Amino acid sequence: MTKKGILERLKEGPVLGDGGYLLELEKRGWVRAGPFTPEVALVYPQALRELHVEFREAGADVLQALTFYASRDKLATVGRAI
Repeated sequence: MTKKGILERLKEGPVLGDGGYLLELEKRGWVRAGPFTPEVALVYPQALRELHVEFREAGADVLQALTFYASRDKLATVGRAI
């Protein structure tokens, strides 16, 4: 079966995105809200994997990478240069 592109899928109806990563990670004790929350991807990658699976199982069609504010410069300021 050939996968449909995003534009074709959008023409057919709603496409559901995931959401609420920060709130869910904070609720589970993985992070505290703040400017360097993307470092959770480096420190606790399994937490993000679990959330991706849960969002997918809940019906999300589109999954995000939690990279907002995760530039090398910003992560270097908290000792997380990559």
